[in-house]
Amino acid sequence: MSQRRLILPNLIVLTELVGLTFNLYPNKWHQLTYYTLLSNILVLAFFAWLVLGRPTPSASLTRIKGAVTTAILLTFFVYLVLLMPTATPEQFWRVQNFALHFIAPILVILDWLLYDAKGHYRWFEPLTWTVLPLIYMTFALIRGAVFHLPIPNEKASPYPYFFLNIDRIGWWGFSKYFVAILAVFLLLAYGMLALKRAPKIGRFHENH
Repeated sequence: MSQRRLILPNLIVLTELVGLTFNLYPNKWHQLTYYTLLSNILVLAFFAWLVLGRPTPSASLTRIKGAVTTAILLTFFVYLVLLMPTATPEQFWRVQNFALHFIAPILVILDWLLYDAKGHYRWFEPLTWTVLPLIYMTFALIRGAVFHLPIPNEKASPYPYFFLNIDRIGWWGFSKYFVAILAVFLLLAYGMLALKRAPKIGRFHENH
């Protein structure tokens, strides 16, 4: 990859480092119970690998990147629709909030739009991408419902989000949120597939 091709990945890595540092420092490791943090760590790991490892472009790499991109897009849309309306001004106007909920997702989708090759996604690919959020949701429910581990300064504790709090909203309430979020995720994923389905080599494979 050329230096120009690495501009966006470098910006993404820098954004993630700033956002995650502000979020976790000092001694805020309980933040790792949130999907926002975990999806952004996934983005950091992937793009740091792109920058430092310079992997050879391939269909497999493009598919992995598709999973990473949908994971962080889910963070963006869930925050925008469900969490931002309930955020206090103090919570909203934070460096880490903008870095992790807005700047990083936008940079990731921009990198995807500009450089990912067309023709590598198979029709079932978006279904495999649901594994990441489903694993997280299972983890969050078990952590809260079975182990009742408290989350400091979280109103929905021992759950990280109000829409996962089955103690308050019940299984029926949770199911409605679950179906809606899953539908949004699949809509995003299949929208991405439609944009990149045409068998044409994109700039991700070019030697910039």
